[in-house]
Amino acid sequence: MKRRTNTNLKIAANHAVHALHQLIAEGKIKAQDVASALKRREAMIADLRQRLSALEAGVVSAGARIGRSAKRRLTAERRAALKLHGQYLGLVRPLSKAANAKIKAIRAKAGVRAAIAAAKKMGK
Repeated sequence: MKRRTNTNLKIAANHAVHALHQLIAEGKIKAQDVASALKRREAMIADLRQRLSALEAGVVSAGARIGRSAKRRLTAERRAALKLHGQYLGLVRPLSKAANAKIKAIRAKAGVRAAIAAAKKMGK
């Protein structure tokens, strides 16, 4: 049965080296065991680096895809339409439900500009 070891041992690196040399000299641990432990550590570090670079590549490519879609430019026509829509919403929100329904009917018949003019008159 394997003996439990204390994994919370905190010693300085130079003390760990001396302890390993002492244990090897006393025959309590083999030099081959130390070497294989160091190889496993190096393999683990290489694996972690590989996984990290794969994650970074995935984030970069995803970021590039997001960046491309986010950089759409507004046309002058679309910008003007958004400005009118904002004016319309700003004037319609404070109105009562009945007045809001009338403005919506005007918008459906005559367009946004006429609805904005009517909403300005009703708001006063």
